[in-house]
Amino acid sequence: MITARKTFLPFALPCISERAIEEVSAVLRSGWITSGPKVKEFEEEFARYTGADYALALNSATAGLHLALEAIGMSREDAAICPAVTFTATAEVICYFDAEPILTDVDPIFNLMTPETLRATINRECVYQNGTLFHKKTGKTVRAILPVHLAGVICDMEGILEIAKEYHLYVIEDAAHAFPAVHKGRKIGTFGDFTVFSFYATKGITTGEGGMVTTNHSHFAERIKLMRLHGINRETYDRPGWYYEVVSPGFKYNMADVAAALGIVQLSEADDLWKRRIAIAELYKKEFSDLPFLHLPLNAPDGEHSWHLFRVEVDRVSSKIDRDIFASELKNGI
Repeated sequence: MITARKTFLPFALPCISERAIEEVSAVLRSGWITSGPKVKEFEEEFARYTGADYALALNSATAGLHLALEAIGMSREDAAICPAVTFTATAEVICYFDAEPILTDVDPIFNLMTPETLRATINRECVYQNGTLFHKKTGKTVRAILPVHLAGVICDMEGILEIAKEYHLYVIEDAAHAFPAVHKGRKIGTFGDFTVFSFYATKGITTGEGGMVTTNHSHFAERIKLMRLHGINRETYDRPGWYYEVVSPGFKYNMADVAAALGIVQLSEADDLWKRRIAIAELYKKEFSDLPFLHLPLNAPDGEHSWHLFRVEVDRVSSKIDRDIFASELKNGI
């Protein structure tokens, strides 16, 4: 039987091995702590792990979503579709361009965008004319779909990609929760035009703060590479001299070697960390199984859950528990 926890429960308690600490220390001693060879190595290893042609390291997943939209030429004349249940960043980055976020409903079990909810939103909110999808309310051109793999379950990407193809839309996956989930034997990272990962302190692997974009499109990879560091046309580690060109007004979204060194080790330990989360999820299921008023999370259909989150839903009818009272009681311990 689970008893209430009396000690402080940290928001983020990442698993950092001694080897990771040693690698970060080595970078600090090297004198090269900003973007450099470790970032390049991390990108190469991440691309190899996911099977993507290109991986671009950044300082956050939000930066990745922003640069993916920038790479497709998003503007204030455009709109993009994202789920109503997600972290603010997914819709927020659309607003960076003064574009219109179109919110779609999610399924009641996994809270994911599905082909059915996506289709319903398009039929209700949009009109297709002369090969272009328009948002009825604003008249803006719909350019992209941003499915979110919430909690660690991958959306039905086959169905979503089919709709994207039908309406000529880009697909930018928000996989902040999903590393290293699997869908029908295929690792996350290569379904859409872009896949964006988070390495925040709570994620499957961490660099403290950080993110990665994977893509199989060389022109998009080059654009993101350019725009992540002020539009400079050479990587920091690839400048033979002091001279370089700023060819476009870019952003300060680059990852540092200190973070990449941690990421390289975390990536090598990712499968073991994942197995540990799976074991913890199974323990939770066992311990909570005798509480009929709790709806426990299900395993991913047609794939493998990353178990970034173990979300528990309290049935308000059978439990007869008021939501606000329940939230207040949590202050007394979990």
